[in-house]
Amino acid sequence: MRIGVLGINHKSSELVVREHLAKACAKKISCESEIAPRLSCVVLSTCNRTEIYFSAEDLAAAHSELLNLFRTEIEGPFEHMLYTYFGADCFTHLALVTAGLDSVILAESEIQRQVKLAYEHTAADYRLPNCLHFLFQKCLKIGKQIRSSMTIPQGQTSLPGMVLQIGQWVFKDVSQKKVLFVGNSEINRKILSHVFVKGVRDLTLCTRSLNSAQDQKEAYGLKVIHFSEILTWLSYDFIICGTNFSEYLISNADLSSKEVLESKLILDLSVPRNVDPSVALHPQITLMNMEEVGHLIERKQLRDNVQIRVAESWVWRQAERQVELFHRKTEPRVLFACD
Repeated sequence: MRIGVLGINHKSSELVVREHLAKACAKKISCESEIAPRLSCVVLSTCNRTEIYFSAEDLAAAHSELLNLFRTEIEGPFEHMLYTYFGADCFTHLALVTAGLDSVILAESEIQRQVKLAYEHTAADYRLPNCLHFLFQKCLKIGKQIRSSMTIPQGQTSLPGMVLQIGQWVFKDVSQKKVLFVGNSEINRKILSHVFVKGVRDLTLCTRSLNSAQDQKEAYGLKVIHFSEILTWLSYDFIICGTNFSEYLISNADLSSKEVLESKLILDLSVPRNVDPSVALHPQITLMNMEEVGHLIERKQLRDNVQIRVAESWVWRQAERQVELFHRKTEPRVLFACD
């Protein structure tokens, strides 16, 4: 299979390097670029990983070309924090990712949706070779099968649950606090739903598209404001950022003319980050990024190693079977002439 993946995730690097690669990827590998259609690049970018799946006659040369492209955007050494898989290894890697066995939150279902959207959006932008169609379609099928046929321990902590718990640690009673969500992303919608169920009612959503938030406004009775009003974050107690915006939306400069008298908690769940890290220097502000939240989740999760090994073994077998099937389908047929 002429497929490969070049990637970085929460296991291989720190947040700052993942952030640089995500920005470089967004800038250099898009449907408007020359390299993306030529190498049939499918970019999977989430808060914990950035991966570029590609196809070429010479996979090693394509891999080197992608690396050289990133070297023009990223200063300092970063190559040792990346991972690369070709052929059957690439297939197995995506199968494990799609099944949620490579995630911070074990067996999370959100990654299945993210893989599907990355594949479908790319396929709509330019033509993909059969090997990449096969890769994504079969891995999505494996991910769906493992969730329906096997019980995988997911731990007792989800991301929305951890966000609320951090809020309780800082404030004791989040229901009495003003909460601001920056960005109408899938991750923020899940957290919003969770905190609402848990009794938090003073909720505001800051978004670039007011029309896109009508469903949330009606369901939760929340206030919706435009990004142009982002400076009002100073009037909130608990701020949760989750957007795909590539620049800082909250910075230390916002604090220069304002006196912060009460404690504030900011969770920056975006990669690239939405909040300038220097904001954490303020004595009244607690700032946590996605990497720090992820470490808390990993420490709290109760994982059954036996079940995990069974699940991983099943995925490996399915991946091996699908790769063998692909090779059988694509091998040239030999025709024998009759005497």
